Order: sequence, then structure tokens, then C-alpha cells
Amino acid sequence: MTRILLIVILLFMSTNIFGQSQRLKGVIVADSLEGFAINIVNYTKKIGTTNDERGAFEIPAAVNDSIIFSSVQYEVISIIVSERDLDNQNFQLKLYPVIQKLDQVNVSNINLSGSIEKDTKDIKVTPVVNNKTLGLPYKDIKQPTRAERRIYTATASNGILSVDRIINTISGKLKKLKNNKAIEDLKTLIQKGEQSFSTTFFVDALELPENLITDFMYYCAEDDYFKNLLENSKKISLLEFFKQKAISYKKHKEID
Repeated sequence: MTRILLIVILLFMSTNIFGQSQRLKGVIVADSLEGFAINIVNYTKKIGTTNDERGAFEIPAAVNDSIIFSSVQYEVISIIVSERDLDNQNFQLKLYPVIQKLDQVNVSNINLSGSIEKDTKDIKVTPVVNNKTLGLPYKDIKQPTRAERRIYTATASNGILSVDRIINTISGKLKKLKNNKAIEDLKTLIQKGEQSFSTTFFVDALELPENLITDFMYYCAEDDYFKNLLENSKKISLLEFFKQKAISYKKHKEID
């Protein structure tokens, strides 16, 4: 057991020593990419960057780091960095356009004035309709996500001592599964934030560039209050939250 612990410690130390100065370099390939900045975030190291006009990018990364590529125009993609990725001089990442299918299009006659106080009075919030609100039988049980089911399987105990848990902890599999769950939760939060209001609201009322809406959501997600507002459907409070965050975000990004 002592020998195994020493091996694990040595592997951990070598990973940190050699991983600190490594960088993931590559090119993003996508239709109509010219002019669009893709948000590239190293979720593990909590740092980010964007690509240049040719799609090329470079970001500090080490083996097993989680990298997220996101934008309004393309589907969100996340990868786990491998040794092969870091050594690859021709690393390419393919992005695919977001295809949104609308069952029904509602044309609104509301014209935003740019004043949060005035526009909130004109925004009609549709009430939530489900079995609970209708007084029908329901099961208030949240179903586990795919990432949560995988973590449960990796830690399931077959007796007093969970052999699977020990093996998966030493091998790093459990840590990777937990990282995947954190990324999945963050992506869900970001998408929920983007869908909380229309694109017109973020562009016209908050005066944010459309290609930075997703990046703005990641900025808001750093505040734990953001998750609370989304989960509890507090539209008016969320609107005020966005208003305040937009001010500091534009200063951070030096947007006039």
C-alpha cells in the first residue's frame, strides 16, 4: 500500500512540474468563422482566451485539463486535454452551427427603450404550467443526470469497503468524472441564462455585442447568486442582476 501511495505522489508531482508551462495550440475550423471570437475557457485553471481572425488560438493547459469552446453561433464543445493534443502541431477543433427549431414564432410589438425600469413593465412573464401548478398528481423527484449516474457507478459500494471507489480514485477516473459533471452543470447554467431573455434584450437593453453574450454568461456564473435566480425563476431580480453585471462586465472588457 505504501508503494502505491509513493507512485501516486510521484505521478502527481511530475504532472504538476511538467504541466505548468505547457500550452494547447491549435486552429478552430467552422463555417463562417471569420469575424467571430470563440470563447475558449480552461475550466480547470479558470483562465480563458479567444481565437484570432484565422481561428488560431493558444491557451495554458496540462494533461486532463477541461477546455470549453463556446459562442452564440456554434454548439458548445468541451474536451479533456491529452498528451497527444499538447504534442500535436496541427491540432484542429471542428465547430458546428447551432440549429434552432421553433415550433411557433411569436412576433412582439414591444419596442425596447433601453431603460430597464420602463422595459420591465412591458415584459410579460408566462407562468409555469405543470402537474403541480394544475393540482394534478406529480412526483417531485429530480432525475440524476448522465454525469451523476456515472459518478454513482464509479463509487458504488459492494460491501463495507468499496473496491471500485479506491481503484477509480487512484486511477484518476473519479476526479475526471467529477470534472465532467462540473462542466455539464456549468454548460446547463450558461444555456439557461442565455435563454432567460431574448437576444434583443442583451443587445439593445444591456448594450452587449451579440458575440459576447455567452462570455457574459460565464462572467455572471462566477456569482453564486446567478444560479439561485435561474433555479427559482426570479425574472425581475434576474433582470436587475444582469443590469448591474453588464456595467462591470463592459468595464472589464473595455466596451464603451
